Amino acid sequence: MASLSVLCDAAEEKLSAEQKLLAERETAVAADREKLQAEKDAMMKAGITESDLLSINVGGQIFAVKRSTLLMAPEDSLLSLMFSGRWDESISRDAEGRMFLDMSPPVFSSILSYLRAMRLESEHPAKKRRSLPIDQMYEAELKAVCIYYGLFPKPRMSLQLKSREQQGLSIVDDEEGTTVRQTAGLFRAAFGTEVIETVATWKFSVVSISNGYLFAGTTAAADPSQNPYSSSSAFGWACDGQVYLGGTNYPGLGGWVGWQAGDHAIFLLDIEASILKMYHSRTQTLHTLALPVEKKQWRLHVNLYGQADVVKLATPTAEEEEAILVASRGFGVVCECDNNCSAGSGTRHAPHTEG
Repeated sequence: MASLSVLCDAAEEKLSAEQKLLAERETAVAADREKLQAEKDAMMKAGITESDLLSINVGGQIFAVKRSTLLMAPEDSLLSLMFSGRWDESISRDAEGRMFLDMSPPVFSSILSYLRAMRLESEHPAKKRRSLPIDQMYEAELKAVCIYYGLFPKPRMSLQLKSREQQGLSIVDDEEGTTVRQTAGLFRAAFGTEVIETVATWKFSVVSISNGYLFAGTTAAADPSQNPYSSSSAFGWACDGQVYLGGTNYPGLGGWVGWQAGDHAIFLLDIEASILKMYHSRTQTLHTLALPVEKKQWRLHVNLYGQADVVKLATPTAEEEEAILVASRGFGVVCECDNNCSAGSGTRHAPHTEG
């Protein structure tokens, strides 16, 4: 009878945690809807519409373009978000009050040509493009700008995970995402089944923590090991303020405090830029790690410690992706690394490591 009572208590605790998480989600969705409606009302009051004719200073050259043309970019892209009308006040301006973009005029001209073609072609075949024609001297800049502003739609990311352990870790896929639950033993890890090729975003939620430890991030290892968070390719955030870069712990890096039950975070992995970002909703902070620049096969990485630890992975909504994109524009500190750092301005990271 005692064992049955323990099982019942565990089931009730699990149900209570899941009900709490559901209630938090419903509250968050309602708040997001109210915020979006308020922003739409403010835009209407200010007379902002898709037919607006914008005057944009791009590297010293003035472009006249309809807002609707710029909104042909993917809905969840930084370019579309910038010119949606919701962020007009935060866009840099020149001395004449015109919006200012710091890029070469031929690069912006090529992007405009692409977006205008999308407007004019009824079947939108331009959406299938992954490169744009431009003079060779601007090719590198154009590629970087397209990646930064999210000009091309991101492929849907697989959230499927695998574990080295045959027992002790439950991985369940459903319509809402992937739930990872530790059922026995200590230190159980799960890796993504697919290699991330370009840019990927995912939502990480902590349902419950039993012993105060879990890890979320990425790895270049093919299969989980006994302590995968300490492997040379492990990058991510754990409890108690632990931040791992190449398997080395840098406590409190970037002000990280650790995970708690009920936490939500949006991750963004940019392979081209060798950057892993994580926007933590409870603290409303953006954390950024510089990854090794050499080519690696990066995968999702989740590491649980104790029994009854439960986390969820899901595809973020457009509003959730917007949170990390907007945060990326305004947070962070200037990199002071002595090396020729690939992370660039606004990146927090520990000293560069090998591997």
